[in-house]
Amino acid sequence: MKLKEIEARKIIEYVLGDKRTPTKSDEELAMLLKKRFTKKEIEVLNASTCGVDKASTMGALNIDEMRYEKLLAGAIKKLKNETTHGDFFN
Repeated sequence: MKLKEIEARKIIEYVLGDKRTPTKSDEELAMLLKKRFTKKEIEVLNASTCGVDKASTMGALNIDEMRYEKLLAGAIKKLKNETTHGDFFN
């Protein structure tokens, strides 16, 4: 997935809420996400944020529904981690 395809600001607001606005540019946020997460985690987060069909995402990644849910839950947990999400606001 290319940096321009990652909806970084939407992903952060989707998971962390809109109480705080990230201070970095979209490209910097995308680089941070790409650095911290696996390709499949980014793909699943991006798809769930943008409203892409779950079945098409699972087909593209060759995963089943249980793996999809685990990837999404793990990525959300990582993003909510205090050390990770602090990078977006500093």
